[in-house]
Amino acid sequence: MKLLQNKTTSVSYTNSTAFVAAACPAGTIGTSCSVASDLCSMTNPCLNSATCQLNSTLEIGYYCICVTGFSGTYCELNHRSCRPGVTCLNGGACNGAVCVCPTGKDGAYCQNEVSICGSIKCENDAQCVSNYGNWSCRCTNNELYSGIYCEIESSSLRAKQLISRSLASVAIGCLVAVITFVILMDVLKYWFKIDPVHKDVDASKNKNENNERKKKSIKPKQPVIAVRFRYIHG
Repeated sequence: MKLLQNKTTSVSYTNSTAFVAAACPAGTIGTSCSVASDLCSMTNPCLNSATCQLNSTLEIGYYCICVTGFSGTYCELNHRSCRPGVTCLNGGACNGAVCVCPTGKDGAYCQNEVSICGSIKCENDAQCVSNYGNWSCRCTNNELYSGIYCEIESSSLRAKQLISRSLASVAIGCLVAVITFVILMDVLKYWFKIDPVHKDVDASKNKNENNERKKKSIKPKQPVIAVRFRYIHG
């Protein structure tokens, strides 16, 4: 049987200087007082390169100053044209927060066409079309019109126009001739007391009257009655 033996442990102390932290100015902490103790520095709440500004009148004690293209309490909302998931259209290139559009395109995403047709005059009802800073005239019918401004008419169209003008000229000529004839007849009749058609009218009238008289003077033939006697023997 082993006997328990009490052992005494002794601790010796030496004299030393106690560490006392230096008193930092208000708003700083750390061994060298180099760490800011305000909310903006301690929590760093603002996002996307925003600047945190202390304001004791606000409930949270600060507010975030957002850079262009961001918004929200913490500048967490991204409104930039060039951001993940959104691309510039029509060949536009992303440059920081904006889309740099090619010639002839405009808008936040280069989605709009810049029209340069204001000074272009297409002919024959053609339509000016603007595309990437260039323009062209769209003819109403490519078989009838051609040229940069749709100003060249096809030979078939010119032939049709010539025929139409010829027919119109003939019709106008006939109408003018009829009107001239009527006016001439009136002038001869009422100014010079000459009626070129009076004799013909009278002759035609007399002829009709003579025909009527002849019809009345001709007596209808009497029918011939044949009488036959028949003897009856008693």
